[in-house]
Amino acid sequence: MKDTEVKALEDRLAEVISGKVGETLDKLVTEKLDAKMTELGMTREDAKKGNVPAEFLGLSPEEVAKMSKGEKAAKFIKAVFHKDMDSLRAMKALSEGSDSAGGFLVPEEFRSEVWRIANDYGLARKLCTKMPMKRDVLNIPTLTTSVSVYWPGEGAAGTESNPVFGRTRLEAKTCVGLTVLSNELLEDADADIITYLAEIFAEALAGEEDNQLFNGTGSPFTGILQNSSVNIVTMATGQDTFAEVLAGDLRDLISQIKATALPGAGYFMHRLTWGIVQKIQNNSNYVVALQNPMITPASAAEINPNLLPVGTIWGYPVYLSDQIVSTTAVSTKFIVFGNLRYAWFGDRKQMTMKISDSATVGSNNVFAENESAVRFTERVAIAVGLPTAFAVLKTAAS
Repeated sequence: MKDTEVKALEDRLAEVISGKVGETLDKLVTEKLDAKMTELGMTREDAKKGNVPAEFLGLSPEEVAKMSKGEKAAKFIKAVFHKDMDSLRAMKALSEGSDSAGGFLVPEEFRSEVWRIANDYGLARKLCTKMPMKRDVLNIPTLTTSVSVYWPGEGAAGTESNPVFGRTRLEAKTCVGLTVLSNELLEDADADIITYLAEIFAEALAGEEDNQLFNGTGSPFTGILQNSSVNIVTMATGQDTFAEVLAGDLRDLISQIKATALPGAGYFMHRLTWGIVQKIQNNSNYVVALQNPMITPASAAEINPNLLPVGTIWGYPVYLSDQIVSTTAVSTKFIVFGNLRYAWFGDRKQMTMKISDSATVGSNNVFAENESAVRFTERVAIAVGLPTAFAVLKTAAS
């Protein structure tokens, strides 16, 4: 099939946004593109690994060989911006239900760079147990009640007990990152612009993933602080502000989680709360200054370039997140202790990109202002797999 015929089919597909006709055309285009790749001796797996023939990029093999990953990604960005269907054809063929309205599967090298930066910014991606998802829903069996054993004595029958199984449901939801950039910037996109885009979207996506991990209210996910099965330690009457937290309150959190979850457990709080914790006093002395301090801050050289703990409490590492509540109030959960290995992070590993020159984003009319809206989407799922692996500290009601 000629390239012009493929382009005609794609243009027609862009006009159909729903219904059986759209599904049929989408399947037809994919089949034809598969045939084209086969003709070139190329497989989908080759394309996923970045082994895209120069013909698809509009360049000679020699030119492609000299391009860095960032330059290839920059060419992808510019191809999306210019709606260059020939350059994007291979990537469209690899998309699961390719978005004929203008969304394209992001190249592997760019997606990997975004995830690398997201791991640096986000606790969810770095510390939770990752669950690859081949479908939108993944059910994970959990043991809610174990068996019991007995010493029946000689000649006596044992007592039966049966395990009770539950399940944790991971259901992938779509998260969207949206920003407005000048058309000049996108027209001249290079490797530096790609790095900039990767950083701002990775930071935003990682921040929202952490927000759902800790604060999610069920729409779309339920976080640790909102999970009704997580253990709660309430500060004594009169301790109704963050500033009144005591070392004993922090110690009580440790005793509330399963012993098997203690290896790898840590404290999670806002940086302002960490500042308060380091000022806890014992007999008018800050606990961080005692001979054997129970709270130890890390040195400046040790603090985070990659989410390293900022210190320890009772020997357990302390991690900071700006997504955890920082404004003091009565009856407020504000410190988490637990092991994030018992929180599941489902990753569909799909990221798409769309650029629009006619959208309105907030107060920005991008057409009138010669700008374009850039949108990235991902599909992930977050769930607390074992609530008893976590405990949260809560201020008193009065």
